[in-house]
Amino acid sequence: MAINNTTSDFAFMEFPMAFSRQDGFPLDKTSVYGSLSEAQTYAQTSPLAYVGQILAVVENGEATQYQIKDTAGTLEPLGADAVAVATDTEVEEMMDEVFGATEGGTE
Repeated sequence: MAINNTTSDFAFMEFPMAFSRQDGFPLDKTSVYGSLSEAQTYAQTSPLAYVGQILAVVENGEATQYQIKDTAGTLEPLGADAVAVATDTEVEEMMDEVFGATEGGTE
């Protein structure tokens, strides 16, 4: 279950130097998953999960970004994956509703 820690009363540490990767893996081992179900399990059960945390799911060589939306550990897609794009047919129907349909489809 994800926690909602917006009170800033948690311990923190300052790093006077930058991190440098030594290989192709994330600095935070809880940030990348091989399946959506693995990411959901983490978000819903790990005491390390927190609301607003960004997770990547890599399937078939492609990554999709998610954020933990609430304390139940619900994942919601980010970026283009969060937006539904209308099909050409849907756009034509919307245009007809706004501007009125013409006979034969042209003026």
